[in-house]
Amino acid sequence: MNSLFGFFFLALFACRASGNIITNEPSVHASDEPHQRLTFYNWDHTDLGTSVFEDLPPVVPHPLPLPINQSEQCPDGWLRYSDSCYFFETEHLGFAKAERKCYDKQATLFVANSLDEWDVVTSHTEKSSFSWIGLVRFNHYERLEKLPRWQTTGSINPSKINWLIKPYQPSVNGWSSIANCAAVYQSPVTIGSVSYTFYYPCILQYTSICERNATIINAKN
Repeated sequence: MNSLFGFFFLALFACRASGNIITNEPSVHASDEPHQRLTFYNWDHTDLGTSVFEDLPPVVPHPLPLPINQSEQCPDGWLRYSDSCYFFETEHLGFAKAERKCYDKQATLFVANSLDEWDVVTSHTEKSSFSWIGLVRFNHYERLEKLPRWQTTGSINPSKINWLIKPYQPSVNGWSSIANCAAVYQSPVTIGSVSYTFYYPCILQYTSICERNATIINAKN
């Protein structure tokens, strides 16, 4: 499967270099259209306009931990960066189950608040693998918004992250009626690495990144 994706990506790069990719979509530049700050989206697995979420039961509320501060340590197995803790789930899951597993850890899928945070956190993902993040672009609002949605408020403009094809456009980065969920790929090598973000069908089974911080905790209350 990964080799097939790799072939497809190389073909995209070749088309990009030759100027053969034709699209009617306007390019979205980070400086042209700042992404609106959003409140927490409790996707709840059933209200997203896609059948991938229908087999999961309703979310059972969990008691939430106290907000994280600079003096506190993260739980064992979690990475600390700034005021957040991150867990890198190695089990391969579909997007809905990955989100649920994060929620069971009193967290959400990873939402980037800065490029520095994005670079640090994604660099710790499993090499040669794809990881789900808290970024989607679903059918029921795609005509109203050019950019995908992060799951929580205060996130960076999604067009700033390392999409496979830049400037960001949905369709050339894999988005379609069946590919709504964003995942980040981590190159197997550090020097000259090629890491990127791309849309994939939400039913594909990838690793994932969970994040827990005070912003997320407050939004979920």
